[in-house]
Amino acid sequence: MKSHQKAAFTGVTMKNAILRRLKKTDHLPMLFVGSGMSIRYLGLENWKGLLRKFARLAMDNDYAYEMYEQQAKGLECREGLLPKVAELIERDFNLRWFKDDQFMDIREQSKDEINRSVSPFKIEIARHMRQKSREHNAEYTSEIELFKQLEMRSIGGVLTTNYDSFIEDLFTSYTKYIGQEELLFSTLQGISEIYKIHGCCTKPESIVINEADYANFTEKNAYLAAKILTIFLEHPIVFIGYSINDPNIENILKSIVKCLSVENLDKIKERLMFVERAKGGMPEEVSTYSKSFEGGKSIDMTRIRIKNYEVLYQALLENQAKYNAPMLRRLKQDIYELVLTNKPTGKIRTVNLEDEKLEDVEVVIGVGVIADFGQKGYAGLAAEELYSDIVLDNRDFDVDGIIHLALPTMLAHNSNRLPIYKYLSRYAGELPEKVQDAINDKTNYDDLLSNTIKKNRERHPCHHDTIASL
Repeated sequence: MKSHQKAAFTGVTMKNAILRRLKKTDHLPMLFVGSGMSIRYLGLENWKGLLRKFARLAMDNDYAYEMYEQQAKGLECREGLLPKVAELIERDFNLRWFKDDQFMDIREQSKDEINRSVSPFKIEIARHMRQKSREHNAEYTSEIELFKQLEMRSIGGVLTTNYDSFIEDLFTSYTKYIGQEELLFSTLQGISEIYKIHGCCTKPESIVINEADYANFTEKNAYLAAKILTIFLEHPIVFIGYSINDPNIENILKSIVKCLSVENLDKIKERLMFVERAKGGMPEEVSTYSKSFEGGKSIDMTRIRIKNYEVLYQALLENQAKYNAPMLRRLKQDIYELVLTNKPTGKIRTVNLEDEKLEDVEVVIGVGVIADFGQKGYAGLAAEELYSDIVLDNRDFDVDGIIHLALPTMLAHNSNRLPIYKYLSRYAGELPEKVQDAINDKTNYDDLLSNTIKKNRERHPCHHDTIASL
């Protein structure tokens, strides 16, 4: 890893330097969040610290973790040292969990998970994460408040390897996807979403921590790698809470380097921003890093070293989209459902879209109050469309829109002779005056007939009383 183009920044200049990089594309940035954020804001342990905590629970020995680590070093570690250490701790922890009285209450509470063969090790890790997720570090209250404000207009979404619920607890309008399975079998909209790729404390069995978990994760990684590559090509990426040499990040960058040419790697270099905490007396700075890979390829990224993360969040907040991300996600989801099923949802209405008239179709997507659409759409309905809906029941009209916006004009243009009782039967409010007048004006069968029909009836009397007699 080589560093060059260093520059020291403070305050506004640091914020502006970050903002310039964010504005180099038209897309909102995606956050890639690691354990450093949970350590900072929740007081959680890093991976090794978490294993150390559970090693002590698995074995009554002050050097329990060191013993497991030493044992792991003598074994084949196909997915790295820590997953193997986790595997060894899990084996002993589970045996103790099932028989030790200190776990009696949680055993009773966890019957459903145990019946589903969920590992007690993961049940306890999930419980620990849920508890810590509720305990925000008061020292960073102002940073957390600024981070929460990013939810609506400043980021496109979040990818994270963290198990805790800190992010979704703050970004309550975002849709969460847990693990590779949900990513694979869900319809992703690519905005206002949280991808928890290593599992979540709300679903203990999803947690990726031991060697078998990582082997399975690697085996099924093709789709996730493709999804991440798409995100990297479309969005600025802000890594926060990771070491610049974190194995998870190195594996992702390696996948990207394999897929892209040297020219395309050069195009994305300014989109990759790696945020690190300036420890001790280290200066705050922005620098460019270059990491080399096999085949003579390398990837450049911007390293941002800061002590106070408020500067980063303020820069993100100044780089806002016109519309809020959760609303755009709902719109994308509704349009997807409309295309997939040909049935509009409650949030989207379609009027008279005919395949054979596709070249004449004008598509209007309105962001705002649905009444704005109604005033323009329902007021312009033709009688033929009403007849079609009566016979075929295929228009999915809004009853309020028909009663208040369509019928007053349509009745006036059709001598108060329209089939309206389908809509009246579904409406419980006060009727517009013109609609009520039309009802009062038609009290018997003859009132529904035009003068022409009445004259023709007199000229050609018909004595048939039933359809069968015709």
